Amino acid sequence: MKLKLKQWWYIAPTYLTLWSVVFSLWSLSDGSNMMKAFGVDIGDPSPFIMLNSAARYVAIASGMIVGIWMFRTFSSIMTALIVRLTMDILDLYAGLTSGLIDHPIGIIQSMLMFILPNLFAIASLIQLKKTMESRSRQTSPSLME
Repeated sequence: MKLKLKQWWYIAPTYLTLWSVVFSLWSLSDGSNMMKAFGVDIGDPSPFIMLNSAARYVAIASGMIVGIWMFRTFSSIMTALIVRLTMDILDLYAGLTSGLIDHPIGIIQSMLMFILPNLFAIASLIQLKKTMESRSRQTSPSLME
């Protein structure tokens, strides 16, 4: 069953989906220069490594578009958001362990730009679903009457 969510709820998923689409297309078309634009020195990686990384972003962006914007079921939306959250947490972990993120500002930036909006979208989706189920139970006729 497709969910009918309030318009405001789509702000965070739209933001996360747009980041996913932009990063996937940019990474797929010119990953090395994308990294340079962010001030990241990756040396001279093989084209396979860069395309493999881009493929991850393309897959996540595709999943977000299909799960959130096409199927629109609770499960498909939740799956897309959890996959995106997992990627963001793993990206933060990779940045910390590789030394790319070596200042608290990098952690705060990752939290504010990606992890917290995603957690907000997940928590508010769960709350909206509970509210819709509660209203549905209140308006549906009782079998006992």
